[in-house]
Amino acid sequence: MSEDPILNHWNQRAALAEKSGSDDVIAKEIETNAISNHIRDGMVVAEFGCGNAATAVNLRARHDIELYCFDFSPAMIELAKARVEQAGMTKHIHLEVCDIRKEPKQPLNFDAIYTERMIINLPDWNTQANAIRYLTRNLKSGGTYLMCENSANGLDELNALRASVGLEPIAPPWHNLYLIDELVASLESPEAELVDVEMFSATYYFLSRVVNASLAAREGKSPSYDAPVNSLALRLPPMGQCAQGKLWVFRKIHA
Repeated sequence: MSEDPILNHWNQRAALAEKSGSDDVIAKEIETNAISNHIRDGMVVAEFGCGNAATAVNLRARHDIELYCFDFSPAMIELAKARVEQAGMTKHIHLEVCDIRKEPKQPLNFDAIYTERMIINLPDWNTQANAIRYLTRNLKSGGTYLMCENSANGLDELNALRASVGLEPIAPPWHNLYLIDELVASLESPEAELVDVEMFSATYYFLSRVVNASLAAREGKSPSYDAPVNSLALRLPPMGQCAQGKLWVFRKIHA
């Protein structure tokens, strides 16, 4: 066992295989779609915090790309290797144990880098900001960092809606520090600029955490991630401000 409780958490989550990254399959699909919209054939792409490689395998199936995937959990990397091998993608998805907090040196710059709920596992804003700067440094000139992470502001909006229908507020998991939108917007980075913020998950969280949760409460049940109403978010555009998950898009401004 490591002395790092968050690392221990993810090493243990690896035993859940398919759901090791998240139990919420629809939210995962919506996240992957948001990232995929910015990926193009021919790109060399990196993922930090790849977990079981579900997103990497999905993106490689959609796009002709090379992926370099990193995670600080050895157990997750072993799970990812098995998944990539099963998908027949070992020539195109490269996996390595890597701790972003130690700012490892990478052998090349990338056309795009993405994280998916990885930054929120870092313990404080200073560490999160340093990680964002590190990732943008590893982009080619004009490259894109796709920061698909959870927003404290979006969760506040969501909880306000839940309160209006008599639901208890949702708290972030113990091992997560959700991002504060104002801090991200004011981040000083000499090499990259924030060019867009996509509230891609707003409709999903309204349907799943407000509508579905309220209906389940009336029936005395626990809400289910796979309730039919939740899947409507896959067909509807993002609406409103209650986006717990947001995609911050950074662009490298010089080499």
